[in-house]
This record gives sequence, C-alpha cells and structure tokens, in this order.
Amino acid sequence: MDSSATGPLLIEQLRTIYDAEKQLTRALPKMAKAASDQELAEGFREHAEQTKQQAARIEQIFQSLGVKPRGIPCAPMQAMIEEGQRILSADMEDDVRDIALACAARRVEHFEIASYDALAAMTQSTKQTELSQLLQETLREESETDKKLSAISKRLLKESARAQPAADGGEKAPRGTGRDKRQPAAAHGRGRNASRASSRGASNGSSRESEAGGRLGGMTTDHEEIRRWAEERGGKPSCVEGTGGKGDIGMLRLEFPGKPNAKDSKLHEITWDEFFEKFDERGLAMVFQDKTSRGQKSNFNKLVSRETEKSRSAGGR
Repeated sequence: MDSSATGPLLIEQLRTIYDAEKQLTRALPKMAKAASDQELAEGFREHAEQTKQQAARIEQIFQSLGVKPRGIPCAPMQAMIEEGQRILSADMEDDVRDIALACAARRVEHFEIASYDALAAMTQSTKQTELSQLLQETLREESETDKKLSAISKRLLKESARAQPAADGGEKAPRGTGRDKRQPAAAHGRGRNASRASSRGASNGSSRESEAGGRLGGMTTDHEEIRRWAEERGGKPSCVEGTGGKGDIGMLRLEFPGKPNAKDSKLHEITWDEFFEKFDERGLAMVFQDKTSRGQKSNFNKLVSRETEKSRSAGGR
C-alpha cells in the first residue's frame, strides 16, 4: 500500500483520537470523584494519568510526521462523555451509579481499542514501524484497562445482586457499594442530615436501623474505632495484590475468617500502620454495620471517599 495514499487519512484519524484523549483527560477525574467504589475510583484516576501519556505519544507521532499536533473534534467521544455526565447528574443509588459508570467507561475503551487497532494496522501496512509500535503500546494499555473494568463490573453486579430481596423472606442484604449512605424508610423525613448525624454518632457508640433491619454503625475515620470493630470480628488489615503501582500496596481491604472469595481476591495481610497510612493518604472513610437484620454480628463494611460523601451530604441540605 502506498503510504502517500493513506497519509492524509492517517493524520485525520490521529487528530480525531488526539481530541478524544484530551476530552477523556478532562472527564476521568470527574468520574473518579463520583464513584463510591474505591477500586473503580482509583482505576479512573490511574487511567486519567495514563491517558495523558497516550496523548503525548500521539504528539510524538505528529512530530515524526512533521505535522502540527492539533485535534479534530471527535463526535463519538463527545457523545459518550455526555452520557457519562447524565449518569453523574442522575438521581440513583451509589451502587447503581458505579455500575453505570463502569459500563460507560467500557464503551469508551472499546471505541479506543478499535481506533488504535485501525491506526496500528495502517502504519504497519505502510512500513512505519516506529509509529506502529507506539500505537500498539497504547492499544495494549487500552485492552488491559478494559479487562480491569470488566472485572470491576462483574464484582459490582454480584454485590448488587446479593443486595436484592432474598427469596425466603423478602429481606434486603446490605449493599457493598454505598447503599448504606442512603436513608432508611424510618428516617425518610431527616434526609441527608440523618446520614451526617449517624456518621458523627458512630464514634460514640450510637447506631441506626438499616433497611434490612440491622444495626448500621454509620461512617467513621477514627483509627481506633475501625481497628476495634474489625478485631472484634477477627478482621485483619489487608491489601489486594496486583492492584498497586510501584511502591504502592494497592487496594485496601479488611479480611475476615471464612470470608467468601477471599482466595480469589488475592488478599495479603499488612500492618495496621500501613493500612491507616494509606487510609488517610487516600482520604478514605469506613461505612460499617454492627448487626444483621437477624441480630447477628455483621462484617459488612465499605471504604468510601470522604470527599465524595461530604459533597453528597452538602448537596442534600
């Protein structure tokens, strides 16, 4: 294939995907802030940094081709980002929003995978080996990101499914993706103020009823309270292997004896000092439940962003 014939098309496609990456760089931090699931939020933040590097590769390709690095409006990316904005502004439960954000992000990844695959094939067919290698490097990154999003999506869907009414009595199990930050029917009149009150009350032993009828301890950032609550249940501070970068322990978790899928999660025990150092560094808080609807001691907990909770609480005043 004559490279002169595909040259204008290559430049046009590069400028389109360049604009797409610039749009995505601005959108991902907003998605990270809106996500209540810790792993999903961190994934968005990591990919935002990766996207900047991918845009820089395109600039490197522009330089090699001797053309000015500028973008052409990418309508498909604009449409997908607008869809993401609708998700952010919609009134939905936190766990549902997380699932919707993960699905929207996967659609973006599939678009980018197809785009970079076509560009890599185009440069490879015209013997532009160096450019093809740069594009294939980004293609590998996009494919890996899609795999991570797929795994997160499946986990979120499983957690949501477990929270649906049980077949034996219609009770709801506590959601693991942020449902606890919403108000139970009994506290409907108190709105967001009740959520903030329960968060403060968690530090002095008070609690409230969850929708499942269990005792919901609330939300806390107190190290001693978190440690005491976990150790009363045999819980240990852990991290998820393979989720952190260089010098980073990765996702934080509390591991309990006999916890389902603990082996699949590749949990690795760490010290409480290591746990709380990252806990504070990442601006996290813990939502937890004291007892289940049947009065049994509950291990339910979720690490959430302090900033996200503050923003949502302020929005309900």
